[in-house]
Amino acid sequence: MTDHITTVARKEFEDAGRSKLLWALTGLLVGLVIVGYVAIWYTVDDVTAAEVLGFIALPLQTIIPIAALIVGYMAVVGERRSGSIKLLLGLPPNRTDVVFGKLLGRMAVVATAVALAFVVALVLGAVLFGSVPFVDWLAFGAISILFGVSFAGLAVGVSAGVSTRGKSMAIVVGLYMLVLALWELVTAGPYYLIYGEGPPVEAETWYLFVDQFNPITTYTTLVGNVVEGEVFPFMFQYGLEDFEASGMTPAERYAGDAPFYLQDWFGLVVLLCWLVVPVAIGYYRFTKTDL
Repeated sequence: MTDHITTVARKEFEDAGRSKLLWALTGLLVGLVIVGYVAIWYTVDDVTAAEVLGFIALPLQTIIPIAALIVGYMAVVGERRSGSIKLLLGLPPNRTDVVFGKLLGRMAVVATAVALAFVVALVLGAVLFGSVPFVDWLAFGAISILFGVSFAGLAVGVSAGVSTRGKSMAIVVGLYMLVLALWELVTAGPYYLIYGEGPPVEAETWYLFVDQFNPITTYTTLVGNVVEGEVFPFMFQYGLEDFEASGMTPAERYAGDAPFYLQDWFGLVVLLCWLVVPVAIGYYRFTKTDL
């Protein structure tokens, strides 16, 4: 990593703080955690701090991506829109420094906000419920940070690869709607056309492999492995897929010992793909663009 990348990243993080973006994002996530903990403590009897962790995964799986996309979608294209990109590139940082510096800076903003929210969850768990499952809390927090920075990377990659704010916003909103509301249509729809029926519980291997690349279901699968209770993905359902299958992981739906690419831990690879692939595409397009 060059000094110029770290310089750009540091400036991005500092600018986020000055623009109150970091504080707004942090306030959103912290407020969500506080409301969730207090509401559960006030309304639910005989619940443990470990069980509360599982409950807050439901709102986090929708709020973290939105926050991360907002943080990242203007990272590079905003400089192009204002014309400051030419001034920036006239200084020592080159295009590689700009893209990866902004990526690191925006990822740090998201990671900081998520981390502070989980610190608040740790304190509230101890105060309201008397104990904290520290290992579960730590693993849940680490997965949530990876989840958030994956969406931040997606947004920065889109921002680097397009020329206008409108295009960047349209693409990130479209991708979010894809994983939240359209995923079953895009994956189970072709399965229905090929086989004449929707995917059963024990669907074809290729379908299970493709279906697990939804980052929201991947996140809930990973979180479900580290907290008490089941964590269900909050997604639109259209009835194309067997209802029982909606709460099962790819490994559970595979007849026999699942191959490594369907096991739960492979979700880490899936989240990294959502981070790396968009950044690679955006970086390539940015380096080839005439500014």
